[in-house]
Amino acid sequence: MSSKFGLMSDDPETPQADAQAALTQRLSAFPSGTRPAPLALREVDAAAAAHGFVSREQTINRPRRRRIAITEPTRHLAIRLPESQYNRFVSYADQLKLTYHDALRQLLDQVGA
Repeated sequence: MSSKFGLMSDDPETPQADAQAALTQRLSAFPSGTRPAPLALREVDAAAAAHGFVSREQTINRPRRRRIAITEPTRHLAIRLPESQYNRFVSYADQLKLTYHDALRQLLDQVGA
C-alpha cells in the first residue's frame, strides 16, 4: 500500500533501503522545472495603458527611490485636528508635492519659528 501522496510504502514488510530507493526513483521521474520566458514589460505596459492601467514595475526610466539616513533623533508628534484643518494641511502638502514632514518644516520656516 502506498501513502496518499503515492511516494512511500506503508507496508512494514518493505525494507527501509528499498523504500528509500523507490522514493528516489519516483522523485527523479518528475520533470525538471523550467523558468517562464521573461515578460516584454514595455509591450505589456503599452497594452495596459490603452485600458487605463499604470505600470507598477520598476523601469529604466524611473529612478529608484532611496531612504535618506536620519541625521538626528526623532520624536513622535500626534495631534488631533478638526477635519477641516486636517484637510487643509493634506491639500497643502499635496499641492506642493511635499511629504508631511517637509510641509510642516516649510510652514515653520515661513513663520520664522
